[in-house]
Amino acid sequence: MADPKRLRLQHGAFELHLEPRQGGAISAFRHDGKDLLRPAGEALLKGGDPRFASCFPLVPFSNRIADARFRFQGRTYELSANFPPELHAIHGQGWQGVWQIGDVAADRTEMSFRHRVPDTPLDYRARQVFELSDDGLGITLEVENAGGGSMPVGIGLHPYFVRTDGVTLRAKLDHVWLADERNIPRKRVPLPARWDFAKAPRLASLEMDSCFGGWNGEAAIRWPETDLTLRIEAEPVFGHLVIYVPEDEDFFCVEPVSNANDGFNLFDRGVPGTGVRVLAAGETLAGTVRFRIR
Repeated sequence: MADPKRLRLQHGAFELHLEPRQGGAISAFRHDGKDLLRPAGEALLKGGDPRFASCFPLVPFSNRIADARFRFQGRTYELSANFPPELHAIHGQGWQGVWQIGDVAADRTEMSFRHRVPDTPLDYRARQVFELSDDGLGITLEVENAGGGSMPVGIGLHPYFVRTDGVTLRAKLDHVWLADERNIPRKRVPLPARWDFAKAPRLASLEMDSCFGGWNGEAAIRWPETDLTLRIEAEPVFGHLVIYVPEDEDFFCVEPVSNANDGFNLFDRGVPGTGVRVLAAGETLAGTVRFRIR
């Protein structure tokens, strides 16, 4: 490794580049020289902005926490509003932190992240394991409650994909959390016909940023221009899928996550189906997502 700030893994035709100091992010994932994720931009590689990564981890929650504040077991906890100009907290702390490199092999490595806020539910350890195989990449993500009390938790991945005119997404979903103008969910409704991704619609004409529940852990992204299909296979803990297709951008995101947006506050209000887990001291939440070519 010429650059200790960066890791490169290789297995057969698969190649993976990692940025431990830049949010534990992926900066490239390729097969036979073809990008399977959007390659990272200079804003990540030189400036450290994880929004320009290929993928980054979501710990200890996915997406937004309204007004950077949540209630848990009768107490209110403040977070950093880390996505200006929004007033919310987003994606936890790991994506903007420095990760420590663990064991490294040619096609496998581990990284860890420590967030210390004693006497709060935000005292935790996180770990990522990346492993290349004959058909793709597996990423295991885990969060351990390192504090003395209970902790609400969610985990997820935020991959970016190249958007083309013909690219399609296939996924089986059950419902969607409808958000207000502040991107905070207000109610859960059955899946609308316009978002029936079981029919593998083209993404070119869509504009959306929505969190879906009842995901069965399988999705397929197909680029007909190159006759390439990438399959996402996630363990059951990842019961939600965030689909982000921004207007006038050359990328889209398909994010396997465990919790609904603003899940901690929904959970505190007794809303069912948020996917939020509560860990006792020393307990761990973990899951694996695989990205495969078949």
